[in-house]
Amino acid sequence: MPAPWVVGGGFLSFGLVVGFTITALPFLLTHAGVPLYKVAGVSAIVMSPTFWAFLLQPIMDTGLTRRAYCWLTAVIAAIGLGAGLILLSPGNLAVTTVLLTIAELAMVLYSGAITGWTAEFTPDERRGIVSGWTNVFNLGGGAVGSLAVMSLARRIARPELAAGMAVVIVLGVLPTAWFPAPGRSAFRFRQIFTKAMQAIWRAAKTPECLTGFAIFLAPASAEAAINLFSGMGPDFHTAATTVIWVTGAGCAVTASLGALIGGYLADRLPRGILYVAAGMITAVMTLAMAFSPRVPAVFIAGALLYNGMAGVVYAAFNAVGYQIVGRKTAVASTQLGLFSAATNFAIVYMTWADGQGFKHFGTRGLLLTDGLASLLAGALLLVFLGRRLARRPGAAAEQVPAQAGAGRES
Repeated sequence: MPAPWVVGGGFLSFGLVVGFTITALPFLLTHAGVPLYKVAGVSAIVMSPTFWAFLLQPIMDTGLTRRAYCWLTAVIAAIGLGAGLILLSPGNLAVTTVLLTIAELAMVLYSGAITGWTAEFTPDERRGIVSGWTNVFNLGGGAVGSLAVMSLARRIARPELAAGMAVVIVLGVLPTAWFPAPGRSAFRFRQIFTKAMQAIWRAAKTPECLTGFAIFLAPASAEAAINLFSGMGPDFHTAATTVIWVTGAGCAVTASLGALIGGYLADRLPRGILYVAAGMITAVMTLAMAFSPRVPAVFIAGALLYNGMAGVVYAAFNAVGYQIVGRKTAVASTQLGLFSAATNFAIVYMTWADGQGFKHFGTRGLLLTDGLASLLAGALLLVFLGRRLARRPGAAAEQVPAQAGAGRES
């Protein structure tokens, strides 16, 4: 197994594309004169593949190797994001949205391929630290990439900026050269809707997987306001330059630290409890921010702390997913893709809800919507699923793979 930071480096491309959607896109659109509630709508559409792309995720478990799928999807994402960035403007909003949605779709499939590959060679005792480094490059790398886009957008020509982003996205796949060779797919293309789907169904209906779907579909740890912070600067009377550095470099640091802390804790605490509790802590901070004065200091502190806790949540999410899936399933990409679809569906509908809160009640409405939904959902999960969430790392880690593995033999 390569060093955890090398494994995490393979997720840089995913972080660059998703980070652009979360941070740079709202910033560029709001500064082009698009209202924030419309920005929230565009962000929700562009992010939508993160929950419906599971329909295509079985492809990552059939036919080609996961290494081949990583390179193929990264190239498609680079082209889509580059073209969308060139055309980005209020007048081309529809075309830009379509292109960026294609890029997001390709990256979601990339995520399924690389996480399924990672699940093959990562032992349970290292799933937490691997998840931490995964999100250093996902959240931290995405924030740094967004900082570069926001800083350079007014200094260099758009085609040059788009070409640079496209090249970096493709080069971000290079760390996978140090991954152990992926196992050959257990299914051929023509078996996607027969044997592969049978194996997926057997894996998805286990109690462990059903618990995962429950906590990931709930808004307890959606951290959706992370998508809109770069557009909230004016409401806190914060200068554009400050917003760029806070949501770029600042959030890259705090998100990375949060991910490493979350990864460390995920190897020592019950991962389900960590995931839900981190989201509830974020909710309390969000509610405090809602009733705080609209000054730059509150925006800076709120954005940094929110992104730091998002790092903890994301690391816990990956660790929970790896624990449920284990190392022996033939459909790891699809299982992990379904978990990502569930949690990203929560992020998308909460992004839309936060936008509606802003549309009707301003920034306070946005923050109250985000915080109250998370707090209520987290409390309900702890009440009804507390015993399942309290399972410690290593407990029943290989139960799901043993059952899902039947699909390899059938």
